[in-house]
Amino acid sequence: MPKNYKVIYEDPNDSSSLEQRVFLKSEATKGTLTAPTGTDFLYTLAGGGIKFTQPINPSPHRSGRHNNNTIVDKKMTEWTFTTFFNLDPNAANGDASIDVPVKLLYKSLLGTESGTTTKVYTTATTPSTYFSLFEVGDKWSKQAWGGWVDSASLEFPGNGQAKATWTGHAFESVLIGIGKSTVANAGGNSVTLQSGEGKRFAKGGLVMIILANGTSRSTDTPAGSSRKVVSVIGDTVTLDGAPLTTSSDGTNLAPVYLCYYEPSTVTGIDNPLVGLEGTFTADRLPAGYCLRSLKIDINNNHELVNYCFGHDGIEGFVPGGRAEVAVSAELNLSSKLVEFLNGVQQFLPNNFVQVLGPASGRRMQISLPKIIFQIPEISVPETGSIPVTFEGVAYQTALDAADEITISFL
Repeated sequence: MPKNYKVIYEDPNDSSSLEQRVFLKSEATKGTLTAPTGTDFLYTLAGGGIKFTQPINPSPHRSGRHNNNTIVDKKMTEWTFTTFFNLDPNAANGDASIDVPVKLLYKSLLGTESGTTTKVYTTATTPSTYFSLFEVGDKWSKQAWGGWVDSASLEFPGNGQAKATWTGHAFESVLIGIGKSTVANAGGNSVTLQSGEGKRFAKGGLVMIILANGTSRSTDTPAGSSRKVVSVIGDTVTLDGAPLTTSSDGTNLAPVYLCYYEPSTVTGIDNPLVGLEGTFTADRLPAGYCLRSLKIDINNNHELVNYCFGHDGIEGFVPGGRAEVAVSAELNLSSKLVEFLNGVQQFLPNNFVQVLGPASGRRMQISLPKIIFQIPEISVPETGSIPVTFEGVAYQTALDAADEITISFL
C-alpha cells in the first residue's frame, strides 16, 4: 500500500515511532546530500537514530546577576543504528546476499572492499567512504550528509540474537516535515505553504511534491527524483531545478503537498541469522568447543575535523588514530581450557574463525588470525559451569599485513 502523505498531513495524532525507516546512500562528492533509492533501505532495530546538537551557553559578558545573551558552539551530528545480520539464502553469491547499505557500512568501517562471488572486507586501505543518511518517520524526516562509520560492535551471544551496533558522525543534519499549498506555484521555483508551515522545512533538505490524492508524485519530482530546498522565507520555500509546471492548480485550489523525500518503494533482505547456525574454531581449542559468546569491537579512532576557523560544524575526519579490534570471548572452564589458559599466560597468539550461518550456503565469516589475550580472572559461581571471559586485542600477523580482521560473505 503506497504511503499517503495527505492522510499523514491531516492526521491529528502525534508521530508514531513504529514508522521509523533508515536509508543510506553513498556520496560521489563528500558532504553532498544524495537522494537514496529503494535498494538503499536498511533494516534496523529500535533505539537508533540521528542526533543533531548545537550547544548554547550563557554569554560570560558582565551583565550583573542576570544572563543577558548566549554564545553558540559548533554543530555536532552523531548517529547510531543496530542491525541484525540479514543474508539472502537464495542469492547467487555472497555479494548479492547482502543489502547495498550494509556493504556501505562495512566499507566505511574497514576501508577495503573486494570480490564478487565472495565479498571481503579488510583494513588494507584507509577508510574514505562518506554517505548520506535519511531517517524517515511519518510526519518528519532527518536528513544528514557527510556520514561515516566511527566504530562497530559485533555481538554473537550463545543465548541471544547476533547483531551489530554501528556508530558514527556526519557533517550536518536537517529536519523536514510536510506542508500544504493551495495556490498556483507553476512557472517559478517557489512553493507557498499554509500559514506557519514554512518552519517545517530547512535549507539544504531534499523534498518532493505530492499531488492532491496524497500518493501521486508531481512530474516536477517524479519517482526517484527530488528537489533541494534553496531557501525558506516565511511560508515560501524555494527549490532548485527547472521551473515548476504541475505543482499546484490555482483555479480550483487543488492542493499539493511539499514533503520530505523518500523512495516510492523499498526493498531489503529480511532474513536475520541470529546464531542458531554457525561454527567457532580456534587453533588452540578442539573443534566444536562451546563458545558462550563472542564480541568484537572495531574502533577507527578517527580524528574529527571540527576545528576549522570560519566553519560552524564538522568537515569530515582524519584517520589519525590506530584502528583497534578488541575481542571478548566467554568459554567454559574444562581440561582443554586449562591448556588454552596456560598458552594465554605465555601470551601466545590465538587464531579465531567465527562463521554465522550454515556450513554451506550464504554465510558470514570473521577471521581473527592473531589475538593476544590478557590473563583472565577465574570466578567460580555457586552452581553450574564455570565461565571464563578472555579479553584481548587482534593484531596484524606481520608488519603492513593489515589483516587483524577479515570479514567475508560467502
